[in-house]
Amino acid sequence: LRIAGAVISGSVALNVLASVPGIPWCPGDLDIYCPMGQAGRVVKYLINCEHYAINRCSSTFYSRDAAGISIIVKLCKGSTNIDVIQSATPSALHPLPFFWATHLMNFLSATSFCIAYPSLTSNARGLLNPISLTLYKYPHKRTLDVLRKYGQRGYDFR
Repeated sequence: LRIAGAVISGSVALNVLASVPGIPWCPGDLDIYCPMGQAGRVVKYLINCEHYAINRCSSTFYSRDAAGISIIVKLCKGSTNIDVIQSATPSALHPLPFFWATHLMNFLSATSFCIAYPSLTSNARGLLNPISLTLYKYPHKRTLDVLRKYGQRGYDFR
């Protein structure tokens, strides 16, 4: 993480920083966010040193919460999945404000961590990002699916 300037975000960061007491859950994958030009370095390390294999690579996105992302490389080793996500800018953090809700806007780096909305997140609450809503009013199907998933993990949304 340090050499590439990358961070861990998504459900793994949430689980480490602010999981809901009494409701255990396991993240489905590890999301590593890299600055522009650094995804290849991280992918090469995961393949050569950790023996992961590329499952899929994509640079075409249809979701609004993919704003700020230039490429996603999906890797796997057995049942473990890692998504290496390259920012469209020199900041690995650039895509985070585009997440569908605030409870996921956290990260772990090699030397620090950040909870963007500590009061909400530590109380298992999140606000929907208006970009995850149709006409800024109605949730997309994908948003409804993840709302359900995180609701089962003990989170409440507005």
